[in-house]
Amino acid sequence: MQRHDRIIGLLLTLLGAAVFVSARSFPNVPGQKLGAATLPLVVAAGLMICGVALVARGWREARAARAPGPPRDAPARSEEHFGAPLVILASIAVYVALSEPLGYLLVAPVSLLIGFRALRVRWGHAIGWSVAVTAFVHLAFYKLLKVPLPWGIVHPFY
Repeated sequence: MQRHDRIIGLLLTLLGAAVFVSARSFPNVPGQKLGAATLPLVVAAGLMICGVALVARGWREARAARAPGPPRDAPARSEEHFGAPLVILASIAVYVALSEPLGYLLVAPVSLLIGFRALRVRWGHAIGWSVAVTAFVHLAFYKLLKVPLPWGIVHPFY
């Protein structure tokens, strides 16, 4: 797994760098403090941080595997998350199909909850994170970027 972590981490870091370089050329929006590049720059920084963390973890695990001493037991391969990618992809497809008619505020937390539960996140944490992330993204788009997400059947309440 160390080699896969390093490869995926390197690819994420390169993708983040490419997004960062590309987003810096986005024009400023007149009358707004935050321009069109704000969100892509934040996403790029997150991709680069996650990529570097994966590379570091891969190197750390590879170094630990080569360390002298008694042989370490390899962790048992867990199949508990085998279907998680398919469930997450299905929830994304359902989100794309239902976000316009039903609205972001109804569909996003359910989609996130399904994804968190597919990854075996405990119910309390999954519900909390689903609501918090939905509210944060909505406020970031609606208040900061002045880009409303689909309202669907939920009319604006503020």
